[in-house]
Amino acid sequence: MKKLVLVLVLLFAVTGAYLFAQAADFSSLPTGSWLDSNYNGTWTFSAAGITIKCNKTGSSTTFTPSNIQGLKAVMSGFTAGINFSSSATGKSYSFFPATDGTMLLRIDREGLEPYSVTMQKR
Repeated sequence: MKKLVLVLVLLFAVTGAYLFAQAADFSSLPTGSWLDSNYNGTWTFSAAGITIKCNKTGSSTTFTPSNIQGLKAVMSGFTAGINFSSSATGKSYSFFPATDGTMLLRIDREGLEPYSVTMQKR
């Protein structure tokens, strides 16, 4: 039993290190677009960055490694994702791609309830 626990601890440590190394940029994320139906926005992911476009007004914001802070790998249960913050928006963003093609988005802003939505791939 002790060997099993040790193997599991080592497996999680190696997985965590791998995820952290992958979070140095956006290249480890799936590419494509996901619809945030609550906001009526489209999040587009590429190796160059992540763009949120308001489908109503057409305005957009692009996040790149040069204009965000604290890009890191994170876990939600057994699901790996990324997290970063933006001083320009005053928000922290977490993205968790799922095996069914959806992506969980969580936005945290100081003093407000977290915003969370499961987005469908477009």
